[in-house]
Amino acid sequence: MAQDTQIICPQIDTCEEISPSLIKHILVPFDLSDMSHRAFEFSLDLAKKYNARISVLTIMYSEVLSSSFLDMSSHQKIIEKEKMSQISTSFILLEDAAKKFSVQLKSDMVFSKNVADTILSFSTNRKVDLIVMGTRARSSPRRFMIGSVAMDVIQKASCPVILVK
Repeated sequence: MAQDTQIICPQIDTCEEISPSLIKHILVPFDLSDMSHRAFEFSLDLAKKYNARISVLTIMYSEVLSSSFLDMSSHQKIIEKEKMSQISTSFILLEDAAKKFSVQLKSDMVFSKNVADTILSFSTNRKVDLIVMGTRARSSPRRFMIGSVAMDVIQKASCPVILVK
């Protein structure tokens, strides 16, 4: 038996070995902001302590999805390519940081019109145990303290969410 597991027996004939950690997979929505960097730092610490893996997800907000990339204006294409390049560079730095602490990390970038729904769908499909995300209030009194994406995620997520300010 591994040192980080325990045996539980809900009934005498149904004993099983389980990991005592409830956190095995952490999702970090990442948008290059200082808040998302802090959320990554926090998740890296948790992943190291709980022997969990991290998924970093960057969502490129776009009214035109990736299949319509050719329909974008030249200016729009340049901006999108520059941002994709910055994200790719950041992914390399995040992966290096995770390797330094022996934490497994996978990075994904997707295009979407609805950032919160994409985070929620990703967390469900990938069986995420915890979402760690930064907060950023953008507009409206209801969302004064928490950004609209964070507000939607904490209201609808099927797993715990930690907001990092």
